[in-house]
Amino acid sequence: MNAMNTVARTILPFPCASNSGRRRSLRKGLLAALRVSSSPVIVDVSGCCSLNQEDIDLLLDCVAQAAGRDTQVFFVAGSLANRVLLEVTRISSVAQVFNSVTEALAYPHMSAENDAKAQTANESQERWGA
Repeated sequence: MNAMNTVARTILPFPCASNSGRRRSLRKGLLAALRVSSSPVIVDVSGCCSLNQEDIDLLLDCVAQAAGRDTQVFFVAGSLANRVLLEVTRISSVAQVFNSVTEALAYPHMSAENDAKAQTANESQERWGA
């Protein structure tokens, strides 16, 4: 399993191999990589045309792996069908889902900008007694 580190985030491809033996090996690799990562992990599902019950179970396992640690897990849906499935299964309620890896990589920066804007607004309200 190839993992690419980008600015303290790890990007892991979701295993979509058709061969069941290879798929099982890739899934074990994904969970192992998630287990040892100390940085936020982006699981890229965009390479999958569709997701089945085994895939959903694996995504839930990814969330469970991260839940007991100080690690965030994000998913890249890559398609409307995958995004809808992640919403219907409520995975999107326990992990952030993005349309692209670029969007997922930008997320913490957007969050930090939003936090800074909120902080500025609060300080302004306090200053003017609003």
